[in-house]
Amino acid sequence: MIGKLVASMSLTMVLVFGLLFALLAGLGLYFNIGIYAMVGLAIILGLIQWAIGPAIVRWSTNMKPLEKDEFPWLEEAVHEICIKNKAKIPKITIANTGMPNAFVFGRTNKSATLTLTRGLLNTLTKDEVKGVIAHEIGHIKHNDMVVMTIVSVIPTIAYFIAISTMFSRSRNQGGGAVLIGIGAFVVYFITNLLIMYFSRLREYYADNFAGHQVRPTLLASGLAKITYGLSLQKQEVKNSTLRSFYAVDPVASSYEVLKFSSYYADQHISEEEVEKAMDWERKSSFSKFGEIFRTHPLTFKRIEKLYELERQLSTEN
Repeated sequence: MIGKLVASMSLTMVLVFGLLFALLAGLGLYFNIGIYAMVGLAIILGLIQWAIGPAIVRWSTNMKPLEKDEFPWLEEAVHEICIKNKAKIPKITIANTGMPNAFVFGRTNKSATLTLTRGLLNTLTKDEVKGVIAHEIGHIKHNDMVVMTIVSVIPTIAYFIAISTMFSRSRNQGGGAVLIGIGAFVVYFITNLLIMYFSRLREYYADNFAGHQVRPTLLASGLAKITYGLSLQKQEVKNSTLRSFYAVDPVASSYEVLKFSSYYADQHISEEEVEKAMDWERKSSFSKFGEIFRTHPLTFKRIEKLYELERQLSTEN
């Protein structure tokens, strides 16, 4: 099953970097810069992103290391799931924000950091939090977080090239620079779509991994509380790139079922309320079309797959 994710990671890397190299080749040809120099520049930019990415995440999130004996059950849950699946145990940090969410990041799976927010610990039950933890460890086990760290810089490079060439004040560049700028915008758009598709796919695999560590319905309940609960307020993320690393996109989720926000004021979401929200999402044409521009799948799809996994595992047992 994991083969499809590995194939998607490989294809995403090839296509995204292929488009970047094509763009840099055109840029090098126009400005009479050697192709090897441009390829070298792309590699250097990728390595810089890989090297400083974790520092950027730490800077953009108000996190601190988990204090000894602060949440002993958290450490126990992380150690248990990692040891069971032969995954490297990550560092654990707590983000001081009321927004319920979680994410992992790092240069490699051996240097991963797992971050849980205060909002998550205050909103979800212990068993639901364990489901979210298992989901995040799934990203470590699959190593997809490293791919996301590397490829997420490519659209930014393309956008920078587009702005620099199209709106340069130099009069000597002519129409060629405009064409390169338009090409860069196209690369920016396409690479964004590719990365978002891969991001959505990896969430399904992390959900499936978590569903084999805890009861799938526990993660489904946690996702419902995070997503549908976040419809209470619009969430702002300091680093927009970080959105793809969260268990649930904090920005998109705040709009996902805003119509039902009054149902979730107490953060105690019944199965009936979840079904209403899922049914609304299922029938919403806007949600279905907008999904291609999202870093995460629509929550109702994730919950349905977890319910399906629950039935499958029950049948097998």
